[in-house]
Amino acid sequence: MSIYEPPKPSVPTGTQTTTRFCLVRHGTTDWNQENRIQGATDTPLNGQGQMEIGRLAIALKNEGWELVVTSDLQRAAESGRIIGQELMIPVFSHRELRERSFGPLEGLTFAEIKAKYPKGSDHLALPGLESRRAIEARAMATMGMLATVFTGRRVIVVSHGGFIRAFFRAGLGLERRSPANGERVVVVWDGRWQLVEGGSRNDG
Repeated sequence: MSIYEPPKPSVPTGTQTTTRFCLVRHGTTDWNQENRIQGATDTPLNGQGQMEIGRLAIALKNEGWELVVTSDLQRAAESGRIIGQELMIPVFSHRELRERSFGPLEGLTFAEIKAKYPKGSDHLALPGLESRRAIEARAMATMGMLATVFTGRRVIVVSHGGFIRAFFRAGLGLERRSPANGERVVVVWDGRWQLVEGGSRNDG
């Protein structure tokens, strides 16, 4: 993967058009409840997840959001459809919003991974395991592309915990957890990335 350079403002920071993003973590799945690593495994929302996203969609009404872009994994795609239907705005899918791939770790519980790899998994070179550097580069490239394509718009992005955490690190310089399932944060691009509101607990 090539190293991404963020969009370069043609005017001083803070004076160009602001593009606003509502970053949403998909609703709960059975694997979330079982504390299993999902990664690229295509797990669906469960009933709790559908209700979480339904509540969030209602809260997002009347905020001026114009469109939804989701990961193509079904837990995010279904979350995006629920939001789009409630807000009556178009929904698009983009594969690069997918969760970090964890290769052979997918399906394992956090306890199982900790027992097998007590020093953590980030240093491992496992088949199919997307490195921390790679997911950060992908998160920056993807969000930069969306900021360019949708300049000046208000966009809901439905993705995953690992993707959002990677963007926090690479784009905002923050080491923090992702929103909980069915929760959101708001960021803006106006020549640099800024966190506006939100952020919560939870991993996975």
